[in-house]
Amino acid sequence: MGFDNSKFPKEAIENFKKKQACFFVGAGLSIGAGFPSWTGLINKLIVEVENLPWYNKDKVAEYKQLANDQTKFLFLAEDLKSELGGKFNDLLGEWFGKPDAQPTKNHELLVSVPSDLVLTINYDRLIENAYSQVKGHFPRVYTYTQEDSRQAANLFWKQEFFILKAHGDASKNPLGLILSQKDYRKTLYREAGYRSLLQTIFTSKSIFFIGVSLNDPEFIQLMDFLHESYHGGGPEHYVLLEESNIPQTIIRRYLEDFKIHTITYKNDSGTHAEITECLEFIKASS
Repeated sequence: MGFDNSKFPKEAIENFKKKQACFFVGAGLSIGAGFPSWTGLINKLIVEVENLPWYNKDKVAEYKQLANDQTKFLFLAEDLKSELGGKFNDLLGEWFGKPDAQPTKNHELLVSVPSDLVLTINYDRLIENAYSQVKGHFPRVYTYTQEDSRQAANLFWKQEFFILKAHGDASKNPLGLILSQKDYRKTLYREAGYRSLLQTIFTSKSIFFIGVSLNDPEFIQLMDFLHESYHGGGPEHYVLLEESNIPQTIIRRYLEDFKIHTITYKNDSGTHAEITECLEFIKASS
């Protein structure tokens, strides 16, 4: 077994028992349901640019080169969005907006763990559909807009469950998806209610990050914003990562800069089955 339960932080389990914790779900959890990773999404968009009648061969070659550097993804997404025009949002809606998307066992497990909310940067409906299957009714779902932030903040105060889709919902509004560098700047710095809600969640809940990578541009962007917002204060957070190729320096910096403890697994199966083992352990223990 690649996941060692004996090394799992007891504090993380206690936080879920007390409903003082919530999951933050990244793109990695959607890959098992057939959705692309960040790298896969960028490459799919590049192929769409290649299919344009007026595409520039040299520019596409530059795109492909930049696609090898995850730190450039947000800038690359901005240019791909400009190049594809209105087709950009249509494609994201087509790829991520399927209302009948079938959740995996991991999605079903995470909505079975006691919590007041689930945070996600994913555009798909996997978490909502899993919740519907497990609980028998559809959950309340909100995004970063002013009205949604107000309603989500009200539920947060009442400790009533909701899903916060921090970067938009492809099934409801493909035009409002957050993907490029400009999108992030507009959302994080202009949507005051959303910014306040994120700050409140991260300073009052212990966040368990799952399906994210330390190299994910979305993850890094959000962490930088939140660190500037609360200066490292608040509860301890946790991130589940495959242990290979994670420099100890990075692990230390995430702990000291963001108060994020790294929990690793070996991925002996090659299929990340250890994520399921971890979620089963959290569910059974909380």
